Amino acid sequence: MVARDRVAVPRLTSRSATTWLSVVAAVVGVVGVVVWALLTQPRGNQVAAVVALVVLGSLLGFLMGRRSWLDRTAGTVGRDVWGALPRVVRWADADRVRVRSNRSGQAVLEVRGAGARTSLYLPLVALDLGGDRCQSAPFLRTVADEIDRWAPGRSGVVRTLRDQAEHLEQGGTVSDSPLALRYLALAGHQT
Repeated sequence: MVARDRVAVPRLTSRSATTWLSVVAAVVGVVGVVVWALLTQPRGNQVAAVVALVVLGSLLGFLMGRRSWLDRTAGTVGRDVWGALPRVVRWADADRVRVRSNRSGQAVLEVRGAGARTSLYLPLVALDLGGDRCQSAPFLRTVADEIDRWAPGRSGVVRTLRDQAEHLEQGGTVSDSPLALRYLALAGHQT
């Protein structure tokens, strides 16, 4: 059996207390309305409240359970939800490996498998309501090294990731970083 060398892809979660306070307030508000409906409304509305609670719980569970990783032994990138529904793409077989804007204030690495209809997306930089944040320089270098090792024809993406890592190592800010300027400033996310 081959030992796996997996590197977890860190999430670009917000560091803004205001953002987290808003999320918690929204969840508490929805749960409060659902509980009120269960206690005071006619049977039809109570059923709708239970359905709303199940949908909300499923959505939150899905979002919290998503994880992505790089498998350095197999030369793959993968994603799953709570260990189920895994999706794995080999770097060497990928039809598309590119950095792009997700049009919501993030630059992501898109990896699309051969013949696949959907892509895996690894977050790289975010300039949005959650604040300016970016993957660490060592992680960016690891991704660049993996692409260079397993898919050597993708030198443009490798150079872009290494430029971002170098910018961060030299003390540059996220908002004036190469990825932010190239992929997010054009999309109207200038800071």
